[in-house]
Amino acid sequence: MAEIVGILNVTPDSFSDGGAFFTPKAAIGAIAEMAEQGVDVIDIGAESTRPGATPITPEEEWRRLQPVLSALPHFGAVRFSVDTRHAETARRALKAGAHWINDVEGFSDPAMLAAVGDSDCRMVVMHSLGVPADKNVVLPESADVTAELLEWAHTRMGYIENAGVARDRIIFDPGIGFGKTAAQSLAILRSIEKLKTLNVPIMVGHSRKSFLASFGGRDSATLVVSQYLAAQGTNFLRVHEVAAHRRMLNVTQALYG
Repeated sequence: MAEIVGILNVTPDSFSDGGAFFTPKAAIGAIAEMAEQGVDVIDIGAESTRPGATPITPEEEWRRLQPVLSALPHFGAVRFSVDTRHAETARRALKAGAHWINDVEGFSDPAMLAAVGDSDCRMVVMHSLGVPADKNVVLPESADVTAELLEWAHTRMGYIENAGVARDRIIFDPGIGFGKTAAQSLAILRSIEKLKTLNVPIMVGHSRKSFLASFGGRDSATLVVSQYLAAQGTNFLRVHEVAAHRRMLNVTQALYG
């Protein structure tokens, strides 16, 4: 059964919930709530990657993260991921007890590989064409997006393995909305099963993304996509609404076993 990765943005400017969990007290409260709701992994990010977002320094990123990560020992049953593209932040997060590092730049920086290389953390390798996302920088309309992703992923994972990192630590994220049009994002979802040929777990972060706007309510559309992805064997669903997803997966398990 798919596992739920709950999103926690410790930012003032993320596209969906920017500011809601910016204070350590609010963020730790959100962790406790998601743990109660049955989350498997919580992905904590302190730098917004939405289109037009202002990049922050690693120092500012860590200032936001440190008080939240200090609470991790109180939630022993939950795994924690830190969403960062900065090597120093990754190194500090692992020392603080993070289990995953989620790099939206796909570990393209050798310093990021050096930061995680001696650990046993899982590594989320996401495809993008630039961070923050830019709606004007997308794959060509004529591209076979799934083929492009597979080629990119094979190349990137080879690069990571050549750096001495075992392939079984990698989780691949196709980067819905990062360098893809709405039509391309839907095409990736329709072909999600093809990504299994990478022989690594797949995580999809589709929650509340702009490509769902044409379907009306983004939360309801997210849940429908999640149900589809779970049926296709997607390993991790990165979402905002943990409780609704836990209910959906429980019902699905009861129906199909």
